[in-house]
Amino acid sequence: MSISSAFAASQSGLRMTEKWAEVTSSNIANATREGYVRRGLSLSSTAGEASGGVAVTGITREVNSAVARMYRLEIGRMSRQQAVADGLETYAAQLGQPDDAQALTSRLTALQSSFDLLANNPADPSLQRATVEAAGALARTLNQASAALDEAGAEARRGIAQDVETLNNLLGKVASLNERIVQESGATAARAGLEDELGTTLDAVAELMDVQVSRDAQGRVTLHSSGGTPLIAAGTVLQVSYDAATGRLMAGTTEITPGVPGVRGFEEGRIAGALALQNEVLPQMQLQLDEFARALVEGFETQDASLAPGQAGLFTDSGAAYDPAQREGLAGRLSVNPAVLPESGGELWRIRDGLGAAAPGADSDSTQINAFLSALEAQHGFDTQAQLGDQGTLADYAANLISAQQFVRVDAQDQLDRLQAGAEAIAATRSGSEGVNVDDELQQLAAIEQAYAANSRVMQTLAEMIDALLAAV
Repeated sequence: MSISSAFAASQSGLRMTEKWAEVTSSNIANATREGYVRRGLSLSSTAGEASGGVAVTGITREVNSAVARMYRLEIGRMSRQQAVADGLETYAAQLGQPDDAQALTSRLTALQSSFDLLANNPADPSLQRATVEAAGALARTLNQASAALDEAGAEARRGIAQDVETLNNLLGKVASLNERIVQESGATAARAGLEDELGTTLDAVAELMDVQVSRDAQGRVTLHSSGGTPLIAAGTVLQVSYDAATGRLMAGTTEITPGVPGVRGFEEGRIAGALALQNEVLPQMQLQLDEFARALVEGFETQDASLAPGQAGLFTDSGAAYDPAQREGLAGRLSVNPAVLPESGGELWRIRDGLGAAAPGADSDSTQINAFLSALEAQHGFDTQAQLGDQGTLADYAANLISAQQFVRVDAQDQLDRLQAGAEAIAATRSGSEGVNVDDELQQLAAIEQAYAANSRVMQTLAEMIDALLAAV
């Protein structure tokens, strides 16, 4: 090797060492920055030259695509369960547990106890008042539960609208980063920074909906829903839209609503969880409440011998008799018949003699009271679509209703806890493969120092050789 070749090799070594130090220092400085992926150098020999030098061809990111994909799937699953658990939190508190004093079961038991006491002393106005108040408390409990469901639905719709807006902004950001990445020539530090930002953006997308990520021939990211509907393809972003009235989600003109047969949509992410609440969970819970209210109204109408056809019983649909075509939302409209409310012009004695009675009956006659009690104790038929059985007493149905509805939230929270443990394990694996280990980087700095010293020593020796040759001339 000639002196000039040795100089060239040492110079390339110093330039490589300088870049190595720069990348290592950047790794240490950004070790705690979220989304930062450890950098490395891409090197090649100076082919075709006798110098044996080394050239830096680019900056690499130590990314693990498989682990990143697993992590995004897990956070999508977590976000879905989180949306369900959080969406039902307020309603679950309102619904209570079967043994809570304010729960539907307790209100029903209180009404039955009031009728029992009244049956032993039918003429007592205080017992009549207590029974009417117990009926009112039961109706209000159903009203409040229905209102809490309505609010949960409204909150879910607001959340979906906000998340869809966020999703569209993220999709636009991915498209913009795509173009900026393509404009970078080679594996530069700037491109690595853009790739970090893109990775963080894709993580944010995964929290909202699960997507398929791939790259085209130019290195741009293409996104599809997990079912295969394009979201970003060939530089085009399909805007996602949400119809709050129908609960439908569209990507451009293609429906992607989760859970719809034949639709190439998606199943995970916060949007999927909130849509499941709006379209499936909350309507099912409302049906269960309405079925209880329906059985309550019809039971007391059937057992009230004083009623004429079409006349409302003790429990009413906003003052009217039950209409099968108006079952939806009945729990929210349930009320006690004004005919037994003195403040509304009614008479307390009708709780003893029947809601259709025109005049008071015998003070000691408990026949109608016992009939009302039989409505509470009898077997009722229930709509199987409510999924709480097709027959049972009101008390059994109420207990099943509370247990089933509380289970939905508890199950979502349990799944969330399990998924969180898995996501944390995957995140740790991802951090180990992509993140910065400061101790390793410090060892790199020691190696850099040695390499720099070696190349400098070669340069110094070559300079001394040249000086010696010049002196000998």
